[in-house]
Amino acid sequence: MGNFGISFYLINGAIILGGFVVLFALNTAHNRIKKNKEEARKLYNTVKGKPIVDISNGMMSMLEETAYGPEKMDSVREKYNENSTGYFAWTQTISIFPLAGLLGTVIGIIPGLGAINQGAEGMDILYSSLSTALYSTLFGLIWSIILKAVVAYQSHTISDIEDYFEEDDRKYNMALNLKRVKEDQT
Repeated sequence: MGNFGISFYLINGAIILGGFVVLFALNTAHNRIKKNKEEARKLYNTVKGKPIVDISNGMMSMLEETAYGPEKMDSVREKYNENSTGYFAWTQTISIFPLAGLLGTVIGIIPGLGAINQGAEGMDILYSSLSTALYSTLFGLIWSIILKAVVAYQSHTISDIEDYFEEDDRKYNMALNLKRVKEDQT
Protein backbone atom coordinates (compact mmCIF):
# COMPACT_ATOMS: atom_id res chain seq x y z
CA MET A 1 0.00 0.00 0.00
CA GLY A 2 2.97 2.36 0.65
CA ASN A 3 2.40 5.98 -0.35
CA PHE A 4 -1.22 5.27 -1.17
CA GLY A 5 -1.85 4.24 2.43
CA ILE A 6 -0.41 7.52 3.65
CA SER A 7 -2.55 9.57 1.27
CA PHE A 8 -5.60 7.52 2.33
CA TYR A 9 -5.06 8.39 5.99
CA LEU A 10 -4.13 12.01 5.35
CA ILE A 11 -7.06 12.82 3.09
CA ASN A 12 -9.70 10.90 4.99
CA GLY A 13 -8.28 11.89 8.37
CA ALA A 14 -8.47 15.56 7.41
CA ILE A 15 -12.10 15.16 6.31
CA ILE A 16 -13.08 13.30 9.49
CA LEU A 17 -11.21 15.69 11.80
CA GLY A 18 -12.67 18.68 9.96
CA GLY A 19 -16.16 17.27 10.43
CA PHE A 20 -15.70 17.00 14.18
CA VAL A 21 -14.28 20.53 14.37
CA VAL A 22 -17.24 22.01 12.46
CA LEU A 23 -19.74 19.97 14.51
CA PHE A 24 -18.19 21.23 17.75
CA ALA A 25 -18.13 24.85 16.51
CA LEU A 26 -21.76 24.67 15.37
CA ASN A 27 -22.89 23.30 18.73
CA THR A 28 -20.91 25.90 20.66
CA ALA A 29 -22.36 28.76 18.60
CA HIS A 30 -25.85 27.26 18.84
CA ASN A 31 -25.60 27.09 22.64
CA ARG A 32 -24.74 30.80 22.73
CA ILE A 33 -27.75 31.55 20.55
CA LYS A 34 -29.96 29.47 22.86
CA LYS A 35 -28.87 31.68 25.77
CA ASN A 36 -29.83 34.75 23.69
CA LYS A 37 -33.19 33.14 22.99
CA GLU A 38 -33.85 32.61 26.70
CA GLU A 39 -32.93 36.22 27.47
CA ALA A 40 -35.21 37.44 24.67
CA ARG A 41 -38.06 35.23 25.88
CA LYS A 42 -37.76 36.59 29.42
CA LEU A 43 -37.69 40.20 28.22
CA TYR A 44 -40.56 39.64 25.83
CA ASN A 45 -42.78 38.19 28.54
CA THR A 46 -42.16 40.89 31.17
CA VAL A 47 -43.00 44.54 31.67
CA LYS A 48 -42.00 46.29 34.93
CA GLY A 49 -40.97 42.84 36.17
CA LYS A 50 -44.55 41.55 35.93
CA PRO A 51 -45.66 38.90 33.45
CA ILE A 52 -47.88 40.23 30.72
CA VAL A 53 -48.59 36.89 29.08
CA ASP A 54 -50.93 34.50 30.84
CA ILE A 55 -49.42 31.12 29.97
CA SER A 56 -52.62 29.23 30.88
CA ASN A 57 -54.70 30.80 28.10
CA GLY A 58 -52.05 32.55 25.99
CA MET A 59 -53.73 35.97 26.28
CA MET A 60 -51.79 39.19 26.66
CA SER A 61 -53.10 41.52 29.35
CA MET A 62 -53.52 45.23 28.61
CA LEU A 63 -51.67 47.56 30.96
CA GLU A 64 -52.56 51.18 31.63
CA GLU A 65 -48.95 52.34 31.66
CA THR A 66 -45.86 50.69 30.38
CA ALA A 67 -42.18 51.34 30.99
CA TYR A 68 -41.33 49.23 28.00
CA GLY A 69 -38.96 50.35 25.27
CA PRO A 70 -36.91 48.75 22.50
CA GLU A 71 -33.65 49.50 24.32
CA LYS A 72 -34.35 46.59 26.68
CA MET A 73 -34.11 44.14 23.81
CA ASP A 74 -31.24 45.92 22.02
CA SER A 75 -28.49 44.33 24.13
CA VAL A 76 -29.93 40.88 23.41
CA ARG A 77 -30.12 41.72 19.72
CA GLU A 78 -26.46 42.79 19.69
CA LYS A 79 -25.35 39.57 21.40
CA TYR A 80 -27.53 37.56 19.03
CA ASN A 81 -26.07 39.30 15.98
CA GLU A 82 -22.52 38.54 17.16
CA ASN A 83 -23.31 34.90 17.89
CA SER A 84 -25.37 34.30 14.77
CA THR A 85 -22.62 35.72 12.55
CA GLY A 86 -20.22 33.08 13.84
CA TYR A 87 -22.86 30.38 13.56
CA PHE A 88 -23.72 31.23 9.96
CA ALA A 89 -20.02 31.34 9.06
CA TRP A 90 -19.64 27.77 10.33
CA THR A 91 -22.73 26.64 8.42
CA GLN A 92 -21.08 27.84 5.23
CA THR A 93 -18.16 25.47 5.79
CA ILE A 94 -20.44 22.46 5.34
CA SER A 95 -20.20 22.80 1.57
CA ILE A 96 -16.45 22.17 1.82
CA PHE A 97 -16.93 18.51 2.73
CA PRO A 98 -18.27 17.21 -0.59
CA LEU A 99 -15.58 19.24 -2.33
CA ALA A 100 -12.89 17.76 -0.08
CA GLY A 101 -14.28 14.32 -0.90
CA LEU A 102 -14.03 15.07 -4.61
CA LEU A 103 -10.51 16.35 -4.17
CA GLY A 104 -9.63 13.12 -2.39
CA THR A 105 -11.18 11.23 -5.29
CA VAL A 106 -8.97 12.98 -7.81
CA ILE A 107 -5.86 12.65 -5.64
CA GLY A 108 -6.61 8.97 -5.13
CA ILE A 109 -7.33 8.09 -8.75
CA ILE A 110 -4.40 9.87 -10.45
CA PRO A 111 -1.64 7.49 -9.23
CA GLY A 112 -3.79 4.47 -10.03
CA LEU A 113 -4.46 5.58 -13.57
CA GLY A 114 -0.74 6.09 -14.11
CA ALA A 115 -0.05 2.51 -12.97
CA ILE A 116 -2.55 0.73 -15.26
CA ASN A 117 0.06 -0.28 -17.81
CA GLN A 118 2.30 -1.94 -15.17
CA GLY A 119 0.51 -5.27 -15.30
CA ALA A 120 -0.61 -7.10 -12.16
CA GLU A 121 1.27 -4.77 -9.84
CA GLY A 122 -0.42 -1.83 -11.57
CA MET A 123 -3.85 -3.34 -10.89
CA ASP A 124 -3.03 -3.56 -7.17
CA ILE A 125 -2.05 0.11 -7.23
CA LEU A 126 -5.25 0.96 -9.12
CA TYR A 127 -7.43 -0.86 -6.57
CA SER A 128 -5.62 0.84 -3.70
CA SER A 129 -6.07 4.27 -5.29
CA LEU A 130 -9.76 3.59 -5.97
CA SER A 131 -10.20 2.71 -2.30
CA THR A 132 -8.69 6.04 -1.27
CA ALA A 133 -10.81 7.86 -3.84
CA LEU A 134 -14.13 6.30 -2.91
CA TYR A 135 -13.63 6.47 0.84
CA SER A 136 -12.78 10.16 0.71
CA THR A 137 -15.94 10.81 -1.32
CA LEU A 138 -17.94 8.75 1.17
CA PHE A 139 -16.55 10.57 4.22
CA GLY A 140 -17.09 13.97 2.61
CA LEU A 141 -20.71 13.19 1.76
CA ILE A 142 -21.44 11.63 5.15
CA TRP A 143 -20.14 14.67 7.03
CA SER A 144 -22.03 17.00 4.75
CA ILE A 145 -25.28 15.11 5.40
CA ILE A 146 -24.72 14.91 9.16
CA LEU A 147 -23.88 18.60 9.47
CA LYS A 148 -26.82 19.67 7.30
CA ALA A 149 -29.12 17.61 9.54
CA VAL A 150 -27.65 19.27 12.65
CA VAL A 151 -28.15 22.74 11.17
CA ALA A 152 -31.72 21.88 10.16
CA TYR A 153 -32.45 20.72 13.71
CA GLN A 154 -30.89 23.84 15.23
CA SER A 155 -32.61 26.27 12.88
CA HIS A 156 -35.77 26.38 15.02
CA THR A 157 -33.85 28.25 17.73
CA ILE A 158 -32.85 30.93 15.28
CA SER A 159 -36.36 31.32 13.90
CA ASP A 160 -37.75 31.48 17.47
CA ILE A 161 -35.45 34.30 18.54
CA GLU A 162 -36.16 36.23 15.34
CA ASP A 163 -39.87 35.82 16.08
CA TYR A 164 -39.28 37.30 19.56
CA PHE A 165 -37.54 40.28 17.98
CA GLU A 166 -40.38 40.82 15.51
CA GLU A 167 -43.01 40.51 18.23
CA ASP A 168 -41.00 42.82 20.43
CA ASP A 169 -41.03 45.49 17.72
CA ARG A 170 -44.74 44.94 17.15
CA LYS A 171 -45.48 45.18 20.89
CA TYR A 172 -43.50 48.41 21.22
CA ASN A 173 -45.25 49.95 18.21
CA MET A 174 -48.62 48.97 19.67
CA ALA A 175 -47.70 50.63 22.97
CA LEU A 176 -46.72 53.82 21.12
CA ASN A 177 -49.96 53.77 19.14
CA LEU A 178 -51.98 53.20 22.33
CA LYS A 179 -50.20 56.15 23.96
CA ARG A 180 -50.99 58.36 20.93
CA VAL A 181 -54.65 57.34 21.00
CA LYS A 182 -54.86 58.15 24.71
CA GLU A 183 -53.21 61.53 24.12
CA ASP A 184 -55.64 62.27 21.27
CA GLN A 185 -58.60 61.42 23.49
CA THR A 186 -57.57 63.87 26.18
